[in-house]
Amino acid sequence: MTLINNRIVDLYISCEDEKRAKDWYLIVLGLSDLVMENGSRLLLMDWGENHKPIVDAAVFSLQAPDIHKAHTELKLRGAKVDEVVAQYGAQSFGFHVIDSEGNAILIIDQAS
Repeated sequence: MTLINNRIVDLYISCEDEKRAKDWYLIVLGLSDLVMENGSRLLLMDWGENHKPIVDAAVFSLQAPDIHKAHTELKLRGAKVDEVVAQYGAQSFGFHVIDSEGNAILIIDQAS
């Protein structure tokens, strides 16, 4: 029997305003749901004024089938993104986006 299963169940995302954050993830980022394809859930934790954004480094990444299109489209939607798509490792490319609550997310291509 395994002590800990090799599966992420939930990602807890701190926010100041849960509705604003949910709108950002669904409308700006374009997710269809806060439940990922593998069943993991993005749980928006409303901390109000006690929210402390994570902006130094991404704590999770999401995959984009066309990294350059995602970068361009998110810029057009007004999202705060890195200026350029950068190389990560030998074959992967990605960029950071800052959500409505100041949390950094890494958007990575499918080669990762």
